[in-house]
Amino acid sequence: MTKSISSKFSLNLELPPSCIQFSPAHPTYLVTGTYNLQRDENNAASDAPTTDEATEPQSTGTKAQSRDGSLIVYEMKDNVLRHVQTLSTPSALLDLRFSHIAGQQDIMAVISSTGTLAMFRFDPAGEPNAPLQPLATSRCDDLDESVLFLQCQWHPAHSNIMGVTTSAGSARLLRLDEQWRICDWTDLDVANTLEAWCIAFAPSGREPVSLGQTTVYCGGDDSILRYTTSAYGSHPRATEDMEVVPLPSILKNQHNAGVTAILPLDAFDAEGSRLVITGSYDDSIRLFAMRDPDPAAFTKRAELLAEENLEGGVWRLDLVHANTSAESPIFRVLASCMYAGARLVQFARDKQGAWQCDVLAKFEEHQSMNYGCGIVPGSEGQKTLQCVSTSFYDKLICLWDVELEC
Repeated sequence: MTKSISSKFSLNLELPPSCIQFSPAHPTYLVTGTYNLQRDENNAASDAPTTDEATEPQSTGTKAQSRDGSLIVYEMKDNVLRHVQTLSTPSALLDLRFSHIAGQQDIMAVISSTGTLAMFRFDPAGEPNAPLQPLATSRCDDLDESVLFLQCQWHPAHSNIMGVTTSAGSARLLRLDEQWRICDWTDLDVANTLEAWCIAFAPSGREPVSLGQTTVYCGGDDSILRYTTSAYGSHPRATEDMEVVPLPSILKNQHNAGVTAILPLDAFDAEGSRLVITGSYDDSIRLFAMRDPDPAAFTKRAELLAEENLEGGVWRLDLVHANTSAESPIFRVLASCMYAGARLVQFARDKQGAWQCDVLAKFEEHQSMNYGCGIVPGSEGQKTLQCVSTSFYDKLICLWDVELEC
């Protein structure tokens, strides 16, 4: 039975929230990015980052749009979010990601509506009133400022490599120097014909990513998921080691609208295909078994295992829980579902080997686009799961709980 949830705490922001994440190094702290589209006096004051007007370059003769944003730091204590710091930014923000690399989890990357990558250090112990400190801001010289960076991901093994997607449809790897500035980039052969909304990494095969190649997935507005394999030498900071193996695979006719979220799991089917969860503008979440690109294979197989309509465009996916046992695998995911709010979803395989998808809980207090959700660190393995979610036009952050049966 699906549970409907009410918030325990909520607050309003000055600007619309577009992305959100807890700090892995300081898990009681939360950072929110905002996106504000300024209009002239004859138009509305703000717009969402996914509308055509917000993503398409301006035509000749049209006054360029102006977007700005902010980074807001909160501390969570006793089920209340306490404001700590606000940093205004000259561009609107579309995604932010803390590094997962050991010894580097205080580093945060932020991408913007003018194609910039801004790096920050997060240190609430050293700077309790201003824990977010700028390190560098850079961009790719070959991209016009009308091109937006739409999503970013840290490479799973190399601390100075990031993947980004753009409103021009490209997916590229960025190499950062010692000062956290972009010093080189490589375009992947998984470009979208329209906006490229999402990018994700996974090890190729069952070996740890540090021992071999990496599969890179990209989804976009043309409803196609593309994936390829990239390889790095033992010197990730050497330009010649940013090698891309040109073996792209294409998953088409499986999504009825743009592919907006990709979540590769650390799990495989009996034939060795990786389990991958996707989200789409067509309101559905899907579980696939996807074989890595293989130069010896004549076909690139992907099998749809389960799908469920979540009543709203599935914009972001966050893994909550994974039980990878061969007998009874279970995966729980928190989905940001745009106008439908947030959903806690479970994929499970029955004794006959068939996969089922169930919606365990719904949070529907948001009155507009839910672009970001987060799990309160430490609650993942508890009976009570604590979640934070945002909505865009009403500029709202909510804290809510889900009571789990098992």
